[in-house]
Amino acid sequence: MELFYRITLHELIADILTLIDERELSSKNALERVFKRVSGRDREKARGLAHAYVFEIEKWRKKIDFIVNSVLKGSKIEDLDLYLANLIRIGVFEMKFKGVNPAIATDSVVRAVKEKYDLAKAKFVNALLREVENFNLEKALKKLKEKDRIEYLSVKFSHPRWYVEYAIELLGYEDAVRLMLSNNRAQRYYVRVNPLKTDIDSLADYLQEHNVRVARTPVDDVLKILEYKTPITRLEWYKQGYFVIQDLASAYVAHVLSPEKGEKILDLAAAPGSKTFHVAHLMENTGEIIAVDYSLERLNKMREKMKILGVTNVKLVHADGMKFKDKEEFDKIILDAPCSSSGTYRQFPEVKWRFDEKKIQRVIQVQKAMLRNAYRNLRVGGEMTYSTCSIRIDENEENVKYAINKVGFELVNYPFSWGERGFLEIGDKVFRAWTHLHDCNSFFIAKLKKE
Repeated sequence: MELFYRITLHELIADILTLIDERELSSKNALERVFKRVSGRDREKARGLAHAYVFEIEKWRKKIDFIVNSVLKGSKIEDLDLYLANLIRIGVFEMKFKGVNPAIATDSVVRAVKEKYDLAKAKFVNALLREVENFNLEKALKKLKEKDRIEYLSVKFSHPRWYVEYAIELLGYEDAVRLMLSNNRAQRYYVRVNPLKTDIDSLADYLQEHNVRVARTPVDDVLKILEYKTPITRLEWYKQGYFVIQDLASAYVAHVLSPEKGEKILDLAAAPGSKTFHVAHLMENTGEIIAVDYSLERLNKMREKMKILGVTNVKLVHADGMKFKDKEEFDKIILDAPCSSSGTYRQFPEVKWRFDEKKIQRVIQVQKAMLRNAYRNLRVGGEMTYSTCSIRIDENEENVKYAINKVGFELVNYPFSWGERGFLEIGDKVFRAWTHLHDCNSFFIAKLKKE
């Protein structure tokens, strides 16, 4: 498929994969950036194909790299030029995961390598992919299982090794495997109604009329999408802000916060804005919400979304959530802290390859700093939700204990209406959702109070 002069689909996909790695962008943002410079009759078709490729390659990257490293002699795919490595990943994915004829898969990639590099590199990639074609993955996995069971699971389910070890220790072997299997299944979509424009019953009717099969959920303003013929983002009601796409557990945060009309509320890590706007909807555009985020680009996207959703009580502030201090204290605070995103692998597979223990420990220090700053901004008697999309105790229950013992918060015994309870001695007072149990992101919520 030619999109415009001398740019092929394979080169576009390699551009997106490289941008994800180099800039730590989400696959969606990387796709948007690359396709800004793409034109031509096949643009939309190519965009859909590129998205599918990128999503699946990021999902199965550990297994893809295992195949390549098994046939490489004296080096690893991680040692290669990043763009070249990504072209090779595309070829392996087509051949071993997508069922493309090996000769066709190899030829497409070799031509792209020849265009980007030189004949020597093209010959190297050609020889490598020929060996990949004859590689017996099942035999290699069986051998790996005998040698290193954790690494076998890491490759088989394409998850980071640290995650496999952590999940087994946390949940036990069987539930850890169920969780990883669930992370690799097709993404589940949920939609939340915008009560400023319609109600949940009317939304359910509208979706059914447009061949979208839905089901009710434990969160009363959220519907689960079971089946659809047309992507829901193409529906007029989505474009006009009658509903938003928001994960089930994420949409529970605003309900746990329980905002009242007229209150002054702070969101310390607001972008992309789902929880901010949910709180605004529950408050019926009364009071004031200060939405803080360190990313100006993400705040500008929030501003555009606000207009579509009819939200008028949110003030966007470009600032650091660890340091921001307003003149007045707040009635309530949302702290959906930056985290390892280890609960979102089904939705954002690229985050699997972003974090190691060192980086996670740095993120935990940010979380603690934001907890301290939240306390400074909250009035006496005020309440806060602390949430993450992480499975880890050190980002969740241990941070809540830190907030209680070192910062001065009290843990509210909130009557959670669904989900599981957590770990440690505070486990019965916090919320956990799990991808394999609740068909949504793995998630954590605790409600805290400043006495």
